[in-house]
Amino acid sequence: MKTALVLYADSICLQQQAHEIKLMLNTIETKFSSIELWLFYQEPKPEVFPKINSSLSAIKLIRLEHANSPESCLQLLECLMTRYPMELLLFASDGLGEELATRLAYRLNGSSCLQVEECNLKSGKIEVIKPVYGNNLTARFVLESFPCCLSVAKQPSCPIKMIPYEFVKIKECIFNQTQPICVKETRTICDESGTGLADTDLVLVAGQGANNKETMDILQGIANTIGAELGASRPVVMNAWIDMNRLIGASGLIISPKICIAVGVSGTGVFSAGIKNSGFIVAINIDGKAPIFQIADVGIVGDLKTVLLELEKVITARETKKGQHQLPGSGKGPQ
Repeated sequence: MKTALVLYADSICLQQQAHEIKLMLNTIETKFSSIELWLFYQEPKPEVFPKINSSLSAIKLIRLEHANSPESCLQLLECLMTRYPMELLLFASDGLGEELATRLAYRLNGSSCLQVEECNLKSGKIEVIKPVYGNNLTARFVLESFPCCLSVAKQPSCPIKMIPYEFVKIKECIFNQTQPICVKETRTICDESGTGLADTDLVLVAGQGANNKETMDILQGIANTIGAELGASRPVVMNAWIDMNRLIGASGLIISPKICIAVGVSGTGVFSAGIKNSGFIVAINIDGKAPIFQIADVGIVGDLKTVLLELEKVITARETKKGQHQLPGSGKGPQ
């Protein structure tokens, strides 16, 4: 099976997206006749590439002249498929990857499926497994039309290394590029800085139960005190109570901290997918029947501000006591 991995070199999530594609490749039992990395870039030209364990047959570099507009990428992908036809194309888990997978499959009369967790070739057809119904069920789909364009599912943060490929043929593909007629003006907005949510051991996640931005500001202060990063569910970010880059869930970040405290969160399947890999989950909600309690290790029925303010007092008192024990000349050793 001829396969192409389609990524964008200038994405701040490149290493994480490559990790997710690598996991997908590991689920495929079918032998590949070739695996190529198709890497879009602007400037400078990449010299190091994601370390994907599967043996790459070639790396193709495609320079984008018109920013990273989906229409420009589609034009170039059509040209690439004419020169180097592929049976399977794997795209990143982000919005751009999903759009390219869907639209390219339509243009080439192929098949597409998004947020795929597993994939295999059986009886000349591609079988995929993906979550459905808000991540509450897992479904199997059979794709019969080629090429198959798949975006991979999001996974917990585990960025892979970037390395130079010394023994892989690297080819720069040159195509005539024209700005789509429908595009009159383009503007580049820099990605927001990282939040630290993907790497921290303690995360406090707030849901719609926070009710307003004032409460979110209070929760930010509590998170700072207890040494946690603050995340949120979709209703919170859609109400602009917190930055969009702190969205947790299937459509946001997939996190795996040692401890996750979920407050005021109902616990839908889409949200739960974002925290299910946490080592220990504490849920606080005034509704004792909220779905979040089904995945929590500890559940507390109560007002989130009341419970968290008490937790803040306990942690502050403990840290103060610890500091007193460690004061020079106090005559007391650590306890």
